Amino acid sequence: MKKRFAAIILGFTALYGTAVHGEWRDGLDLKDADLSLFRMVMISDGTESGAMEYGWTRIGNQYLVEDRTRMVPDILESASALIDAKTLLPYNVMVKFSMGNSMMNVDLRWSGGNRQGQIISRRHGDGETVRDIDLVEDNYAPLRMATLGFVAALPLKDGYRTSFDWFNAMANRTEKVSIESASRANVTSPAGTFEAHKIELRGVTPENVVYVTTQKPRRIVRIDVVGRDMYFLRLAD
Repeated sequence: MKKRFAAIILGFTALYGTAVHGEWRDGLDLKDADLSLFRMVMISDGTESGAMEYGWTRIGNQYLVEDRTRMVPDILESASALIDAKTLLPYNVMVKFSMGNSMMNVDLRWSGGNRQGQIISRRHGDGETVRDIDLVEDNYAPLRMATLGFVAALPLKDGYRTSFDWFNAMANRTEKVSIESASRANVTSPAGTFEAHKIELRGVTPENVVYVTTQKPRRIVRIDVVGRDMYFLRLAD
């Protein structure tokens, strides 16, 4: 459930057209994306079953990335991170996740090539487990939760394709994400009807489809969970 939840929130990226490969930072322009706080409603099996808020705030040469999500009946997640405004690599990340009587708190920071911090977890009926983290970082990668913001800033042109490693804070590891273009579609949400790039995320479980407006500054208007009758729709501002 935790892996599914994390993938629902943060399984995002890709583009439109024939095969052209690129490094994910090539052509990325944050001015092309609307990174201000937005809200989405979650629909599962045809019923409203949760909500999400997500947004970036510029603080000097950093961005504060925030994500808050709830899912019925009793799943709550709150995450925040500071990332470098130029490289989009993390300085720190904190996640608080709960599902009934189970919980996980993640508090990690990067300094001098090291990843340090603590992960505290508790499963139903068990006591708390505390894991201290002090590792030499062998692959300094962007955060999974930050991808939701910069997907809209990628050069969404016909034929774009790329892949990269991101860091999954809940799992405390890097993962390979493949991004490739799909098509375009008209998406209707409570925020309106939009022409959107249909962006597919592959190589993680579950896979996702994200719809990003073609009009700039681009906005995320829908997120589908592949293989499940579950999706998020953007709400009006």
